Amino acid sequence: MRALIRCQPVASRFFTKKLIVDSSRSHENLPIHCRQSRDITFAACSILRTQFAPNLDYHSFLKRNLIVTAEDDDDDDSTDNTKTTTNFTSHWDAMFQCLKDYKAKHGDTLVPATYLENPPLGNWVDNNRQAYRMRLEAEKEDTIAGSKKHIMMMTDEKIEALESIGFVWNVLDHAWNSRYEELCQYIKEHGNSLVPHRYKDNPSLGLWVHKQRRNYKVNIGKCSANPPPNIDNETSLSPERIQKLNEIGFIWDVHEAQWLERFEELRKYRRDHGDTLVPRSYPVYPFLGKWVEKQRSGYKKFMAKRKFEEDGRLDHNLDELEVEKLRKSYTGMSVERIRLLESEDFIWDPLDHAWHLKYEELCEWIAMNGHGAIRRRRKSYDPLEGWAEMQRRNYVKYLNGVKTSLTEDRIEKLNRAGFVFQLENAAPPKKSRRALKKQSVVSKG
Repeated sequence: MRALIRCQPVASRFFTKKLIVDSSRSHENLPIHCRQSRDITFAACSILRTQFAPNLDYHSFLKRNLIVTAEDDDDDDSTDNTKTTTNFTSHWDAMFQCLKDYKAKHGDTLVPATYLENPPLGNWVDNNRQAYRMRLEAEKEDTIAGSKKHIMMMTDEKIEALESIGFVWNVLDHAWNSRYEELCQYIKEHGNSLVPHRYKDNPSLGLWVHKQRRNYKVNIGKCSANPPPNIDNETSLSPERIQKLNEIGFIWDVHEAQWLERFEELRKYRRDHGDTLVPRSYPVYPFLGKWVEKQRSGYKKFMAKRKFEEDGRLDHNLDELEVEKLRKSYTGMSVERIRLLESEDFIWDPLDHAWHLKYEELCEWIAMNGHGAIRRRRKSYDPLEGWAEMQRRNYVKYLNGVKTSLTEDRIEKLNRAGFVFQLENAAPPKKSRRALKKQSVVSKG
């Protein structure tokens, strides 16, 4: 008597083979001889035992995983040609009952691989998932190739029984969908998908959201003309998952979302105050003041780097280290962000803006008084008079070669307005009628 032994799948790397076993030999020295088959391509059980599972209990393996079909052997003296089939379904039913008990206790079918209460149950659950996947792959191959190959290691009855208790066929998909539902709940409560990386209420959700954004960048890198080196060929973020996240308004670029949020706050501030001179500490929008300062510093770096790229060198006084630092410097400022900020009359340099405001006041004063020899009076203090005095002191520094805020462009503007830098060379200002009348009364007395 010979037996055709067909192995159930043990793991993804274990394959099965149609085998011929001489049943007349003892089980201790059970010889196994492989025979090639056209419709099934598997690996020998002996290779499975020696290479993949040397410590496997061989008889237990046969009892749990094999389907034995008895056949007549030509060399056998027996005249009984009847074929009998013995299926070890009793073991599957027993393990299925253990799985039902596990779900009743834990609420799911996610049995760990190392389940101390019932160690074989974890392997049995994994074997069923492997068998199910192998069946789907075989059916897909049949559809493409046009052949009719079927793997019945996972029958329809078993699939129906497992699905009746909510069996999870793909653990990774189940975990992803669970986190997705948690994200939907977070968006419902907070109004956005900006889950903190270290979210105390649900640390796993913060890590999961961060991973989705990272995988999305990997997908974009693969689709770009010049993908970055050492990029993975596959990520767990499929187009279907991207679509699901887009449907709930998932934010892929956190920095861009935060920038737009601060920009909206800036628009509201300008609408209320008439300018973009946000104080560093502004209670209504606590983060807006520092954000505005960051935009100004980023603008300076952006313009300096652009000038360096256009001219080839920013300043001949820079050494090679400073030039290399400027070349590698990063700024979040872009042409589009500059356009948006300038559409709100954003003030890039508050000091320069304040200087021009005083300059306009000076022009009005000169037009009213007819001269530019504005002096600082002792009895009263006028901010414009103090500003004019500051320009004269800076002008002296400029003439002496000392670094000052009074540039050539500003000096030219003041000269065009008629501003007098040196009061000792200026003609005495004309006295008003009231002053002349008072002087005449004093002289008469």
